[in-house]
Amino acid sequence: MTASWLPLCVASASSMAGSYVIDSSTGNVLHEKNSAVSFVPASCMKIVTTAAALEILGADYRFETHLEYDGVIDAHHILHGNVYIRGGGDPCLGSDRIEGALSWDQQIGLWADAICKLGIKSIEGKVIPDATKWEAALAVPSWSWEDLGNYYGAGACALSFHENAYVLFFKPSHEVGGPATIIRTDPPLPRLIFQNEVTTGPKGSGDQACIYGSETSWTQCIRGSVPAGASEFTIRGAIPNPALFVADNLKAALEARNISVQSLSKAPTKRLLLHTTYSPTVAEIVHWTNQKSINLYAEHLLKKMGEVRGQEGSTTAGIKAVTEFWTEQKIDLDGFYMADGSGLSRKNLITATTLVQILVKMKTSPHFPIFLASLPKNKGIVRAKSGSMSQIKSYAGYADNLVFAILANQFTNRRLINNQMEQFFADLDSLIIIDHPIPVRNCEL
Repeated sequence: MTASWLPLCVASASSMAGSYVIDSSTGNVLHEKNSAVSFVPASCMKIVTTAAALEILGADYRFETHLEYDGVIDAHHILHGNVYIRGGGDPCLGSDRIEGALSWDQQIGLWADAICKLGIKSIEGKVIPDATKWEAALAVPSWSWEDLGNYYGAGACALSFHENAYVLFFKPSHEVGGPATIIRTDPPLPRLIFQNEVTTGPKGSGDQACIYGSETSWTQCIRGSVPAGASEFTIRGAIPNPALFVADNLKAALEARNISVQSLSKAPTKRLLLHTTYSPTVAEIVHWTNQKSINLYAEHLLKKMGEVRGQEGSTTAGIKAVTEFWTEQKIDLDGFYMADGSGLSRKNLITATTLVQILVKMKTSPHFPIFLASLPKNKGIVRAKSGSMSQIKSYAGYADNLVFAILANQFTNRRLINNQMEQFFADLDSLIIIDHPIPVRNCEL
């Protein structure tokens, strides 16, 4: 199949778009339009992060979480010391999304059982969460206030747990406009206090509720509406202070096993390792980061790269590590600005050319089969990461020997942009031929 020319653009008087397509087998540029202009990529930024993570950390790398204790255990089975949960940045801890990982209650139970096996009947000290391996800040400063209290805006902590997310259950009113009552959370969060301003919307109106709250505040405000017609309706929020949430649950699990925790202040002494929990591999984490566009996973990978290359588990160090790595790989970073690892920040900027260059570079990596399989399947044989926020739509990936990126910003008609993107993939498919595609001409935005 051949194409004598190909539009490959997004047409709208109020929008901007950039696109770039090359044949990776020949290096021929088949199409470019505003390819050197910087755009906000949304989740296409995860390509930059996950590709670097495979190269910097390695596909087999695993995060570690250590269960430790200090002090001494006397003849009466009293631990004169503390129990510690020392986080190592595992984004999957307490989440059974990936095969082989334990759910939050299974993980807590495993730790509690390990303490039981020491013969401890009482803990004189405290259960202490240790998230000091990384910076104290969880969220990225440029993230939007309306994102922070919601699950996709959960920040990366050295001791994250259950993907730092909870499910909030509402009971809608029988009348439109009536109050929607909060029933419960899963997992239980007894510290959490809700200022609930959610009302009941019409049937079929969907989730129109938004949680507002900072990363450490146990008081969260909820505004918006949930639809009528259901006995229960759920939304997902971000757990404030996830490290403390872990400690609370382990303390409760110990007390359920008749191990009292007196919570007396005990001066810390040399810690002894009791148990190590290993994360899934980076290869598995990258797969789910791209397949389900999990912001938390991307931010954890970023901070871990900062720790490994810059000896600091922070967003700033991670950005420096990733930027330096791609510079070393001779990637053109003109017009590139990285504010986070996931693409949630609207300060992120990248060109279509840079995205394509990174994708082409990964084709020469021994990790390429893992990276390719991490990208969602799209139309036909296309594998591509998408990015979507209000007024932002992007795709970047592979179609046989073609490597492409297309980014659209500042549009108000999402239906038009979606239709144009559909046409983009149809046109792209027409270029996949046995020999090599015929060069195409541009069209005006």
